[in-house]
Amino acid sequence: MSAFLGPIHYWMYEKIMVQEELLRRIAVKAEKEGWLESAAGFVMEESRPLAEIIDEANIHGWLSSRIESVEKRYAELVSGVLTGHEERLADLKAIAYAFGTEKAAKAGSTASECYKQIEDCTLNGMPCDGANIVTDESETHFSWQQRLEVHGAYWTAAGGRAEHYYALRQQFIAGILLETDYVLTSTDDRDYSLCHKN
Repeated sequence: MSAFLGPIHYWMYEKIMVQEELLRRIAVKAEKEGWLESAAGFVMEESRPLAEIIDEANIHGWLSSRIESVEKRYAELVSGVLTGHEERLADLKAIAYAFGTEKAAKAGSTASECYKQIEDCTLNGMPCDGANIVTDESETHFSWQQRLEVHGAYWTAAGGRAEHYYALRQQFIAGILLETDYVLTSTDDRDYSLCHKN
């Protein structure tokens, strides 16, 4: 392992790759259905080890640029697919949910373990951005606040709507929670909780 790469760099890269895979699956569906002429401009195929591709002289900048790239391409892809065709959102939600089930937290996971799995699979900028802050934690309940909105600007720039990002994210998280005793609830666009399913 490179002397410059630590666990947080691998963790961030894995989060980016999860987003890349969701983007790829949506692009493949869009191309297959004829919603998109070609997925080539949206999908970034990369299979080399992180140590071979990262700029070790600027690790933070490299990771930030990869986050920006995948966020931008994801927003452009989904916004393009949905423009004038809101009905396609149901298909995209199904893709997000199915992918979430592949990343599912284990049955019997605590609320805290469920949150960790969600964090391991979703992008919220760089850790130093502090987008999410934990507000309440117990054995059976976990709450956090989204202090910074780090996604919406990409969707606005793409001519889309940030609500589509959150609709897909909600389905992805529902898939992650499938085998657990928890469900994600939200009172607004900032405050989230993992609560026992009724």
